[in-house]
Order: sequence, then structure tokens, then C-alpha cells
Amino acid sequence: MSGSSVMSRGRKNYINPYPYNPLQRFSVPTNVEILRSEGEHWLQSVEVTLARETVLREIGFPDRVGIEADLDCRSRPNKFFYGAKSLLAQAVREWLQVLPPPTHAQLPVDIDSLLNGCRWAYTIYTPMLLLPPTFLSREPWPRLLAGPLNPHLPALYEGICKRLAVTHIATNGHIPALVPGTSQCNRATEPDPSMPQPNIERHPITSDAEPEPNILRSPTNLTPLHGDFGKPGVPSRSQNLREAFWVSAVQNRITQSWAPLHTMFSRGNISEKARLLSLDSVTTLRYKQFTAVDLYAGIGYFAFSYAKAASGCKVLCWELNRWSIEGLKRGAQHNGWSTRVIENGDEENHLFGDRYTEDGKRKTIEERILVFYRSNTCAVRAVDALRERIPPVRHVNCGYLPTSRDSWRTAFDVLDKDLGGWIHAHENVSVKEIERRRVEIVESFTDLAKSYLTRSDWSAVFNTECQPFSVECQHVERVKTYAPGIIHCVFDIAFLPRKP
Repeated sequence: MSGSSVMSRGRKNYINPYPYNPLQRFSVPTNVEILRSEGEHWLQSVEVTLARETVLREIGFPDRVGIEADLDCRSRPNKFFYGAKSLLAQAVREWLQVLPPPTHAQLPVDIDSLLNGCRWAYTIYTPMLLLPPTFLSREPWPRLLAGPLNPHLPALYEGICKRLAVTHIATNGHIPALVPGTSQCNRATEPDPSMPQPNIERHPITSDAEPEPNILRSPTNLTPLHGDFGKPGVPSRSQNLREAFWVSAVQNRITQSWAPLHTMFSRGNISEKARLLSLDSVTTLRYKQFTAVDLYAGIGYFAFSYAKAASGCKVLCWELNRWSIEGLKRGAQHNGWSTRVIENGDEENHLFGDRYTEDGKRKTIEERILVFYRSNTCAVRAVDALRERIPPVRHVNCGYLPTSRDSWRTAFDVLDKDLGGWIHAHENVSVKEIERRRVEIVESFTDLAKSYLTRSDWSAVFNTECQPFSVECQHVERVKTYAPGIIHCVFDIAFLPRKP
């Protein structure tokens, strides 16, 4: 097809009224089902993004075609509402309109001017409204909220709750990579397996405390504005867990629950959760018995995807944050999956030792999800003790950022060596370094596979120069942008055993 607007069509110098333009945009209407959470009347923006990506994969033009969602005003994501149609903007307008005359007289400009230019993005996690830290941050709003409008803020929050059908409001910032003075357990430290794992709590911060990695991913930048969120930093005892404020979200028809004052929720991981549901290496095992291991389980971000994708899958989880474990339990219960939490050494020893019934039959693990409240450095011992009672471990998820390198040895050791499997290593990588990092990761896992020769019965079959596993990176998934120029990537490393 010529790019010229002059074409030959039976007569000289025919002028094409529709010249070809490689940058021209056109629309093709489609009907794409986008699932909504039960009771929700909006569509979450990440779900719309996932629908776009699904369509692009289906038509085979992910690098050539862009898709925009054209949704009616009743179902359009609230996060995309920046104008007068936003329910949040309407609530603020109604609040300003009913201010007492003396207060209204102190406004420097009219209501329309105050609202003009404000961004009205928000997210609802039933029953909580989460606002960005930039909410009403443009001048003159900060000065007004700290001055004449401050006494009327309760009325604003009550109006927002009524308009958006929520009970609690908070603002949220980024989860910090470092936190000062917190008594958090170092995952790289090997605890005594015979002793119970100490309870992990947040303690008051001292001014001279040294920054530490925020390994518990504590939401220290969450600021409650309205509603009772409970007290921050309270011990994770049973009563506090029951009385805390809990919220939920539904993604990919999977419910997740968490206490926002104590636990983070990563909305941007939805694409990776969805990918696991349809991953070839998972779907091929859909009707077979296998075990997936999640070394950084959190509230069940990826563990739930394995449980959802395959009815024959058992999931073993390791997590240090007691609040996250409670959220995992609540989410699993809502999804209909049985769970068992191993909280101390006595429970762990009982689990490992209770292998046979009275008539001599081997006991199996009945629960779909088994959660260990301790460091994942104990995972190898636990999996080895349970191998006869669980299906073979075929998938291991290492979902810790900025790097999951500390868990790679553990991940390889828990994999089933007869059937092989896959390790999903999460890393923050510079856009320009993704290919180099892929090569480095494959080399690291290849070295782990070689070192396995000296630590196992394979050494009797293979000499030290032979590689008992075929190690390859089958895919690199770019999950989301973590920072400018930095991408959260998942490297799918496959281990295929070479039988003698």
C-alpha cells in the first residue's frame, strides 16, 4: 500500500480521499468481559489494563496496537475520574456549598476555581477509601485545610463516606524500603529450628536508630483520616487480630484480605497473579497432584493463584509478619481453601512426627495451604520432612524485592529433583540491564545445580563435570515500573532433570 495520497485507479492523478497514514488511529469495537467484585459498582483500573493486555495477546500484536477502554459513566474506573463527574469531587463540592457563611467568606476564590485542576484519583478497598498523598495538595488547599476549613473536616469525611459508600478513609504513600529502629527479624539469619520463632512486632522508633530493611513491608506511610483503624504497632495477639480493622479486594475472582494499618497490599501485582493462573507450566499440571512453595507469602498474593489454578495443588508458605498470616487465613477462608498455620517449634515437630495412622497408613496433609510462621531459611528442613506426605514440589515463588537472591539456594533445594520444576525469581532491574541480569540469573542457578552433585546421591551417577539439570530462563515477565528506569521483573527459571 502506497503512502502517497495520489493513486492510480483507472484514471490519471486520482486523489485518494483517505490517504494512508501509519500513525492514524482507528477503533474496532469489541465486547470484553471484565469481572467485578461482588457488591462493587466500579471497575478497577488495573482490571481494565489486564483486559487490554489479554486482547493484545489474543490478536497477536502486543507491540503494534494500543487499546483504550471506552466505558460508560456507571462502570468507568473511579481512578480515571479527574473532573466534575467524580463522586469524590461531587462530595467536596457539596461540602463547600454548605459551609457556614463566615467560613465561606474566607475562601479566596469561588468553588469552581477551587476544584478546577484538582486530581480526583482514589481507590476503594471495601469498606475503605484510599486517597493518594496528593489529594487536595495544590494551593490554596493546604493553607485552607490547616486554617478556616480545618474545623469542618469531619463533615467532609462523613460526606465522602456517604457519597462513596465507605466507612473509613486514609491517605497512603509508598512502602519504604528502609525503616528506622524497627525490631524486625532478618530473613538471612538462620534461627534455631528447635526453638519457636520469636513474635515479630514493631517497636517505638528512637531518634538514633539505624535504618533497617523493611522486610515486613510495613505500611508506615498510611495516614488514617476517618474511622477507627485501631492502634499502630500493637502486638499481633489473637485479640488484637480479631479487633483490628480489615479490608478486602477481589482480583481475578480471588479475594484477599489485610489490615491496612499493619500490612501492605500491592495492587500492581495483578498482572503477575493472572499470569500464574494461565501459565503453561501450571496449567499442564492442573489435574495432577503437585505442590507450590511461596517463600515470601504475604497475604497470599501468589500462593492464592496456585490454589485457584489447580485443584490438585497444595501450597506451602513462609511468612514472618503475623498480620499478613492472619490476612492469608481470612482470604483463604473466603475462597474456600483450608489452611493450617504452624506458629512454633512444638507444632512443627508434631507435624513432622505425626506421619502414620494407628493402622500404619501414611498420613497425608489434608489442608490446601500450610503456612509456617518463621524464616524461610527453615523451608528445606520442613519440605524434606514432608516429602512423603505431599505431592512433588514443582513450583517455587521467590517474590521479594528489590532482590530475591538470598532465597535462591533454598528454592532450588526444595524443588523435586526427579521431576524438576520452575523457580520464579522476582527482581528489580534497570530496563537496560534486563538481558544481562537474565544471563546472570541462569548462571547462578546453573552453579547451584552443579553444586547439588556434591551434596546428593546424584554424585554416584554423574561426574563433577556433568550437569544433572538443564537450566534455562523460559520467560522474563515485566510486571510493573518500580521506579523511573527500574522494572519489577519475574524470571521463570526451568529445571529439567537429565536422567542417567
